Amino acid sequence: MSQEAGNDIEKSLTEFVYKFVQDCLAANPVIVLGSGHSATFEIPDVHQIGEHLVANVTPLIGAKDEDTWKKFQNVLAQKHLEAALQEVQLSPQVTKLIIQKTWEFIYSADKKALYQVINSLSGIFPLARLYDHLFRSTHQRLSLITTNYDHIAEYAADVAGYAWTTGFDYGYIGQRCVKQPVTIYKYQTPFRMVDIWKVHGSIKWCRGGDGIVYNFPSMDALPEGFTPAIVTPGINKYKETHEEPFRSIVAGADLALDSGKSFFCIGYGFNDDHIQPKLLEKCRRYNKNIVVLAKNLTEAAKKVLLDEGCKHFLAFEETAGGTRMFNCEHCGGVILKDLNLWSLGGLLDRVL
Repeated sequence: MSQEAGNDIEKSLTEFVYKFVQDCLAANPVIVLGSGHSATFEIPDVHQIGEHLVANVTPLIGAKDEDTWKKFQNVLAQKHLEAALQEVQLSPQVTKLIIQKTWEFIYSADKKALYQVINSLSGIFPLARLYDHLFRSTHQRLSLITTNYDHIAEYAADVAGYAWTTGFDYGYIGQRCVKQPVTIYKYQTPFRMVDIWKVHGSIKWCRGGDGIVYNFPSMDALPEGFTPAIVTPGINKYKETHEEPFRSIVAGADLALDSGKSFFCIGYGFNDDHIQPKLLEKCRRYNKNIVVLAKNLTEAAKKVLLDEGCKHFLAFEETAGGTRMFNCEHCGGVILKDLNLWSLGGLLDRVL
């Protein structure tokens, strides 16, 4: 093949990629946000959380939990955090410590991320830019589903000038909104809203002694008598998500996935059974377009996209000299040289 012919093929493939992504965005996609996106703001990932737990929970382990905790550490050294927590049944006391130390770790990082956002308000926030592009339409609401505890999705909406809701009423002491989604009006006109479905909870959600969960957006420490309302990986994960507010949040996320015309996944590893069964069904049975961005695609992501019947997808990951792109015709990936399409900012620079 001549160099000229090779260049024509590469140009044709690039044009196809851009058109596919543009069509996905034009359909007002459901955004699925994973920990890979938050990592760009130095929010700890699951590996870092595991290391943090070993360092900070180990000194607090009592004599009766020493053996199971050592077993957990041995499994964690070979597997990821969720696998270790599912394999080793830890006591309620140790589970409580894990929730507390995870909350402290993410809360501290999220606070730093907020100041990072504030200090760079004149710069470009890719997620805010994505919101802004999607709202250049007749759509009044966007749906975003996330497994993250942090507030990067909310900060992006604030930067872009849009309202957001996570299923709680507006205010410093937010109670669950159980009848209908929050809508904010300005001069009798509804604000554009981002519905953020946090299926594993939030660092600002707290459960009181009576079992009721509140959203305290301005708190700077965990209130006395409250516990963090976050779902950590492990055996208890599925039990906890059958309780409120997670039951309603997951139902809302399912409804968003059911009504989604396309899907745009950013840093999502496809490791959560609360999201991908419904997402996979929509892409496999109904041929909805899905775009996946990741620094490194997880094996779970590749399995879902390449081995489980998805037909209309593009997935991007970083590679030396550019981006590796996967779709049905390039199951082993093809390199798009000198293009940064795996990061949200880099992709938006090319397709908007």
